[in-house]
Amino acid sequence: MMDPKFNPETAKIYHFRYMREYRAVAVLWALLTIIWCILNIVAFVQPQWIGDTEDSAGYGHVGTFKYCEPDSAPTAQGRYICTGDFTDFDEILNDEMKAATFFCGVSSLLMLICVAALLLFFCFKKAAVFVFCGILELVCAIFMFLACVIFPAGWDHPIVQRICPGSGEYELGDCGIRWAYILAILGIFDALILAVLAFFLASKRAKIEIYSTAGTVTKSPPPQDFYYTRW
Repeated sequence: MMDPKFNPETAKIYHFRYMREYRAVAVLWALLTIIWCILNIVAFVQPQWIGDTEDSAGYGHVGTFKYCEPDSAPTAQGRYICTGDFTDFDEILNDEMKAATFFCGVSSLLMLICVAALLLFFCFKKAAVFVFCGILELVCAIFMFLACVIFPAGWDHPIVQRICPGSGEYELGDCGIRWAYILAILGIFDALILAVLAFFLASKRAKIEIYSTAGTVTKSPPPQDFYYTRW
């Protein structure tokens, strides 16, 4: 009599449950990848990495490639004028912020490629796509880390010191950390977790493809008494 744990019908039930949970985790990973891609771009384009506080003497806020100061026109009424463009590195304040802009911008570009690569699931092996996206997300995390570390080195620029009196290289002065900088720092850990999850899903998918080619169990181990009954 066949051992119940080697019963093909029982194996199919366990396989179906496993595939259902696997697909749920994969969908969650894809959704988080899309969300982080959007947040990555927002952190890159927003000049809200550091800025004035209630106690600071200066007014304005600074991003990786753009800074904003109050309009001096009498009719401005609190309007801010922003200067800087990531397509024109000559407008970026100094070399440190140019490097931060480069790394943060490439990080956003890699996440866009990763989101576009989700369409490859319909064309290529899923394990290969997971590995490809995992590599992109890992590089994205490294580049975002470099951007967050290099950015404070550019706080010694005269314009930054005008907005943030007392600031210097890795010295914030009278300013405070804004939400975009915090979002970028959190994104480092987010991208790392997504990369690890992508590699995990790739390894599990490779094991699934060994036992199944169409989402169902195609083979089952022979019964324990197979070799005895044969003779």
